[in-house]
Amino acid sequence: MEETTAYYRHLPKQVQAFVDQQYKDAFQLINASRHPETGLYADSYMTFGQNPDHRCSIAATGVGLISLCIADQEEWDPQAATKALSTLQTVLGKRKGCQVARDAQTGFYAHFVDMETGENIRSEFSTIDTSLLVAGALFAGNYFEASVPAIKQLALELLHEIDWSVIVADLATGSIHMVVEEGQGKLPLPAFNEYVLAAYLALLAQPDDENIQALWHHFSEEKIKDLPHTSYRDIPVLTDTNGGATTFLSSFVHQFPFYLVPEYATSDVYRHYFENACLADRLKWKELSDVPSYVWGYGAGSNDGLHGGYHADKINNAPGDIASAYIVAGFLPVYPAGVYDLFAVYEQHIPYNKDHVDPGLRSAYRFGLHRYSFWHLDEGTRWYPEKVTLIDWSSMLYGLAAFKRGMGFFADKVKL
Repeated sequence: MEETTAYYRHLPKQVQAFVDQQYKDAFQLINASRHPETGLYADSYMTFGQNPDHRCSIAATGVGLISLCIADQEEWDPQAATKALSTLQTVLGKRKGCQVARDAQTGFYAHFVDMETGENIRSEFSTIDTSLLVAGALFAGNYFEASVPAIKQLALELLHEIDWSVIVADLATGSIHMVVEEGQGKLPLPAFNEYVLAAYLALLAQPDDENIQALWHHFSEEKIKDLPHTSYRDIPVLTDTNGGATTFLSSFVHQFPFYLVPEYATSDVYRHYFENACLADRLKWKELSDVPSYVWGYGAGSNDGLHGGYHADKINNAPGDIASAYIVAGFLPVYPAGVYDLFAVYEQHIPYNKDHVDPGLRSAYRFGLHRYSFWHLDEGTRWYPEKVTLIDWSSMLYGLAAFKRGMGFFADKVKL
């Protein structure tokens, strides 16, 4: 087990105990969303329903693979390596009765599939969701390489089965196709966004492809400062050009490359923009005069029963201003004081594991803090989230892992 960070070691005992509980519960939510036979992971944990849900998200399955590495490191699950191997066998079509839907020409995966059969559930073949799966596979392959080398072999097989060249949309702008249809890329999305992960994996898989080389050049460390950016209170933050120069991105967009693209995890340039994204998120919440300073986090997630369905909240576009605690956790490597913000929400409003908690809150927050509305925290008006989407929840697990063990755990895992 790796050493802990100095910041973690010097926490007050009650805060450290909270961090340890929230950290372990972050894994337990993901583990509760795993199909025991196929090893696929559900798109969401249902707070008031049966788990795991029948609908697998291929991106959530990538999160699940990383969660198993963390569980092994923390000695929470002695079967973690076996589970990772089983999951990869399923996604590669090596399990009888479960063939996970893929584009026949390129190998990209359907976003949502049936947890037992792998059948496509009315979804697109997604480049970013496939990328999140492959990133999780490589992470697990490198983490377990010494103990179970077959995991690394399967991860490399997965990486190289995909024709990454179809993600290239426009070399002049660095835009990347969101969807693959019958072997062709569709729906280009401009830089900067979480699709930088797809460009990075494409370069790993097909380093000699000139178009892929040119695409990655847009995102390499020396070009980060030239990516599109906008400003909040004179704070420059990375963005895309999809909605104009003043459009902000949901904070998870900044977090995923930080944890999953090694060059970004160690880049001083990207860290600067990452710190700016954290600061902008926190300052925007301060414009809401009736919200305490510990309430913040523009993340994505379900608003069912309050402000419509799933929404990727961002500065100037956050229906109802629902806070996402997992965003706070995701920024802990650059804002470790955020751990006290999480602790304040826990102590003051969502003491999810204490004896006096009402049954609704206990169910909704069984595995800790996630999405909440500050204005609906009183029992008379409390809003209970109906589900927790695993890909968004990943920021909670990754952030707490980095807070406790350091960013070195992430910096060297998603590679060949």
